[in-house]
Amino acid sequence: MKPHRVYVWPWLRRPGRLLLPNWLAITLGRHVFAWRAMTERELAHELAHVRQWQAHGWRFPVAYLAASLGARRSGKHWYRDNRFEAEAREA
Repeated sequence: MKPHRVYVWPWLRRPGRLLLPNWLAITLGRHVFAWRAMTERELAHELAHVRQWQAHGWRFPVAYLAASLGARRSGKHWYRDNRFEAEAREA
């Protein structure tokens, strides 16, 4: 298994804010893209997403979307109450 990689690209801040106003990073596979350097806690959160990608493979985006839709259908927040985000917050 290859190690994760973190990319810090300040220009990502603006496009990411279109979806989430307080966003910091997105994880795609083993690659973490952030608009600024992360704290240890923030990195631990993103590394939880790396593990989720490893566990689910390329089915992960579909599972993540399904979890967001399920949360929303239950009257909860699509992001905050997504089970994958809850798991990453516990990391």
